[in-house]
Amino acid sequence: MRTVEQIQNMVGGRWNGMTIFKTGDTIPENTQNSQSDRFCEVIHLAAINSTLIDPSEFTCYGARYAFGCNDDSMESMTRKMMESRRFTKECSRMLLDRTPRLETIPKAIGFNCSDEPDILISQLQPEQVMRLIQLYNCKCGRLYNTEISGVISACGNTAIKAYKTGDMAFSFGCDDSRTYGGLSRDRLYAGLPYSLALQLTG
Repeated sequence: MRTVEQIQNMVGGRWNGMTIFKTGDTIPENTQNSQSDRFCEVIHLAAINSTLIDPSEFTCYGARYAFGCNDDSMESMTRKMMESRRFTKECSRMLLDRTPRLETIPKAIGFNCSDEPDILISQLQPEQVMRLIQLYNCKCGRLYNTEISGVISACGNTAIKAYKTGDMAFSFGCDDSRTYGGLSRDRLYAGLPYSLALQLTG
């Protein structure tokens, strides 16, 4: 994946290519089933091997919500936000409503198993984010504007947001991603659509 290597050389960090496989898509044979049932942890482990996960197996309510599982994940996530972070019900629903999500659950999510993934995702240090935004300013000729949320971070507000908007997405993480996903105190999530990565490296 030459584009991934170029982004790593220009910005820094370890970037993983994420592919959303829909019904009817062919799954590459050179992938291993994930040993985790949390999206943020899968990102962390994907740096070692090409990884595949069925989103219906996610145990995190936020990831189930973001990846279009048709269950009670919104209600469960609302209760969790109210209990663990003392959000009001109204604030919880507002944050969930503003969180990008898929309408239907994918067949699978693959990491580092395609030469042209949908999204590149990384855990970056602030200086690396600075380089990425400067590259964006230079190549796109515009400022970067975004909203930042403190919930459903790696899945909804980074990966799915970048996938649906076609633009960069950043998140400072959530409690679960820092507990389970290996997101250290000096890093944040960055998501970059592959089409935009081609523009930035061109």
